[in-house]
Amino acid sequence: MKIKWKLAALARTLLGLYLVGNVTYRSSLWFWCEILRLNPIHAPLAGSALKSVLDLLIMSLLFGRAFFGALEGYGDRWRAMSKGALTAVGLVAAMLLGTACGEFTWHAFQMRWLQWIYLLGFSWYAAIAEEIVCRFLVLDRLGEVIGRIAAFLLQILVFVYLHMFGPRLNAQIAIHLACGAVLIGAFYLWSRSLLGAMTLHFTYDLLVTPLFGGSLDGLAIYPLVSGDNFSNTYSHRAAATFMLAVSSWLLWRVWRCRRNQLRPTCTPKTS
Repeated sequence: MKIKWKLAALARTLLGLYLVGNVTYRSSLWFWCEILRLNPIHAPLAGSALKSVLDLLIMSLLFGRAFFGALEGYGDRWRAMSKGALTAVGLVAAMLLGTACGEFTWHAFQMRWLQWIYLLGFSWYAAIAEEIVCRFLVLDRLGEVIGRIAAFLLQILVFVYLHMFGPRLNAQIAIHLACGAVLIGAFYLWSRSLLGAMTLHFTYDLLVTPLFGGSLDGLAIYPLVSGDNFSNTYSHRAAATFMLAVSSWLLWRVWRCRRNQLRPTCTPKTS
């Protein structure tokens, strides 16, 4: 019976990965481009917004209570979300402190309303889509089948792989993404709240893009902070140090909690 349950859970998880990874975005683009004839320039943003809704709908249909339980967590969801946002703020602050170790320059803050819309839209899309795939489907659901340790390592690889479809990755960015997957994965295991993990991801994207610059499907956002390779190197080192330190503490808390739960209770002897 246990084997049948694992096979059913594996099949459902693989179906979810296929739908979220291959179907929802293509169908969303088809809807906006072919049915509504939207301007192709804005189709990626509109498709990302529709994909986020479809992803949430598919997860609710496939997993029901398990998804809603993971989404809200088993404690105070607002506390988990606030802790996720605070963790993201701490990470970006660490990057700024690392940048300050080298020569850097502050630039005037100039973002148009269209850039704000793109930033909010794509940050929201990334937080929902990537957390559903990496943290819920791989770390949570697949972890029930192959084990938490294997699933934790796999979600790191999947997270880096998902970012290979954007700008080309170098070793520094790949390490940064891998450390980010470790941090969000550890935070999810500790908080048991997918909303908290989404908030961490969303807040980080919302802060780091204006500060260090980025491209959102061709729409450039110029950085507030720029420096030479020396300062950029130190910002990545500071980020990696912060993420690994916080992740180690969170994973230690998770291990300690589970050890206490598995520890047998002692009952007094009766005469």
